[in-house]
Amino acid sequence: MIDLRLAAPAAACWATTALALVAPTGLTTVLTSVFVVGGVVAGWWARDARRREAAVTVLGICGIAAAAGACVVLRIVAVDDAPIRDAVGKPVVDMVVAGDPVFFAGGQRFTVAVDVVAVSGRSQRPVAARLSAASDVGDLLPGERLSTRVRVRQAGSPGSERLVAAELAAAGSLRRVGEAPWWQRAAGQVRLRLRETAARSLGSRAGGLLPGLILGDTGGLDQSTKENFKASGLQHLVAVSGANLVLVVGAVLLCVRSFGARPPVVFAVGVVAVIGFVILVRPTDSVLRAAVMGGVGLAAGLASRRSQALPALGAAVIVVVLWWPEMALAPGFALSVAATLGLVLWSVPIRFAMTNRGVPESVAALLSMTVAAQILTTPLVIAISDRVSVFTIPANILAAPVIPFVGIAGTLAAAVGALGPRYGPNSVVAELLVRFTGPGVRWLIGVADRLGGPGWASPEVPGLAAAGVLVAVGSGAAIALRYGRSARNARR
Repeated sequence: MIDLRLAAPAAACWATTALALVAPTGLTTVLTSVFVVGGVVAGWWARDARRREAAVTVLGICGIAAAAGACVVLRIVAVDDAPIRDAVGKPVVDMVVAGDPVFFAGGQRFTVAVDVVAVSGRSQRPVAARLSAASDVGDLLPGERLSTRVRVRQAGSPGSERLVAAELAAAGSLRRVGEAPWWQRAAGQVRLRLRETAARSLGSRAGGLLPGLILGDTGGLDQSTKENFKASGLQHLVAVSGANLVLVVGAVLLCVRSFGARPPVVFAVGVVAVIGFVILVRPTDSVLRAAVMGGVGLAAGLASRRSQALPALGAAVIVVVLWWPEMALAPGFALSVAATLGLVLWSVPIRFAMTNRGVPESVAALLSMTVAAQILTTPLVIAISDRVSVFTIPANILAAPVIPFVGIAGTLAAAVGALGPRYGPNSVVAELLVRFTGPGVRWLIGVADRLGGPGWASPEVPGLAAAGVLVAVGSGAAIALRYGRSARNARR
């Protein structure tokens, strides 16, 4: 039986946050007040035993929606009142790096998310901003503190940009005035060593792809490979997702359980593994969703309850959107949730339908997961990109067999390579593991080149219209299939 208890609260939280980011603040405040009143009325109704179940449901929806609206309003007010927005001239700004740099202008400049913590020597509450500067500063790690003189431009357009206080352009050289925390330095070391080992062992193309598959580090990935992966529907492989987290954390938990660890120890190790994985690969849209779902699953295991995927997904959506409101408008987060929902709802029925028609179990499992993940993500991809990938399903089916081997060997290589000296015995083991991934990585490149290289493999379409037609046709086919099955059962 499908558990939908958190479906409506999660949808209300997501919709309210998205609306609050694009609507005027006054309208959001009114809407939040309406939800508060609705929650009070629902609480009043809950005193009646006959209405209690419905009233509790309404109370949960109104409460979550009101919390979402209040969170966004408070964040927007904090951004609007930040001193950096009123800075004139070229003030000296202290900031903390909050993400990985994105390079442009042929690699000569970069932009990076930062949190501004001081303006002209005066401390302020940290607010989000974006810094653009010349790329001669070297590698930047999240958590490093920088200082430089900047030109300030406001960035308060509707959408998630409302949570960004300003666009900063460096008017002088960047100075490092504080180191990143030790865990970020350790994660940076792991990423750097895997990048170096992959480039040395696999060559430029495959060596640039492996860190993307394992850690989401696409800095060494050439442009043609990026475009081919996107055109063939394999782009999700270099955007670290729940599959990577399940693979890594699952392997850690399996090792712990093999030693007979008790549930509290398994839970503690699992939480550490999840947090470490998020730090290592960076908290991207899909990683945050997967991490929260993993935490819910670990808590359910500690309580000796069977973790159910839909409540865990609903809890993940609520936690992520409340803590990071900008995720409500992030395409990557929407695609991650849609893929997970498709797997939960349809992978098992599709697999049973295939096995009942004589398809081997292993083949049916592979096909069902691929098709189920594409059911909801394909319309979203079309609506977002105005393109449709002709070979998405065949490409993912061809790629699926090598992903576990590449993931396990690549993760071991990253861990072993970072344990000792840069060119010690550990680097030899890491290089052997990386070479073991070579055939699989080259296979993925070949699949992307063959199925994503031709220009007609990803034709342009009118995004929203095409997505709407696809949803309508799919819904009609599902209704017709269900009606036909009911009619056959009635005749029997």
